[in-house]
Amino acid sequence: MMEDKSKTLGIFHRAFPVQLPEEPITFMTADVKKVADIDRLKYQKWVSKSESSVFTFGGRAFGYGNGMEKFADDGFSETKLVLRDSPELAEGLIIEGLVDEARTRERHYFGIYRNCCKMIPDSGFAVRNGYIVRIGHYVKAVHWDLEDETMFGLIIEPAWTVERSTTPDRRAEGFTQVSETDLLRAHGVDTPDDWILSFVYTHSEFVLPCGGKASIDDDPITVFSETAD
Repeated sequence: MMEDKSKTLGIFHRAFPVQLPEEPITFMTADVKKVADIDRLKYQKWVSKSESSVFTFGGRAFGYGNGMEKFADDGFSETKLVLRDSPELAEGLIIEGLVDEARTRERHYFGIYRNCCKMIPDSGFAVRNGYIVRIGHYVKAVHWDLEDETMFGLIIEPAWTVERSTTPDRRAEGFTQVSETDLLRAHGVDTPDDWILSFVYTHSEFVLPCGGKASIDDDPITVFSETAD
């Protein structure tokens, strides 16, 4: 079957607006091709619990956080940036800031990929049909361009992990008999909207890893993407 390329596939999303600092923020920047062992710098925050890290996109590397001055040894130089002018960088920092804040609250499972992540608390689980279910949130940072400015937002959805209980003979298909509503009610809320808003309210303001604070509005808007995520 031939693919129909005559139409553009798009999706409407409900996004909660995110407000970012307007003032310039200091970063250390470099050309990725001129930095030796760039992966070591990118992942040191997660591997060695460093308070500084590096984000890359478009062939550029951006160092930030406490102690970022050390990146000068790897060929970085200091510069100032307004986050709104670097949307991909801003999206990554929004997600990292939310993960950092979640770490201070309680232990979580984190699945992080640039501008999105899945946050699942270790505590608070439900047992259904022989399976242990932990519910959290899938969070994705997005931006959209208006005529005179770039806006940012968060797409937030319920997410969960499922693992077998101590009964080995239960089949995975049994889990599908449990509804999303049942799982959410086991965690104290009635609807997906309630669960999503619980995240917004508890993260209404958070610190960005590059410095400064961001805030999440609790009144979502509808945005359109031209590609399926």
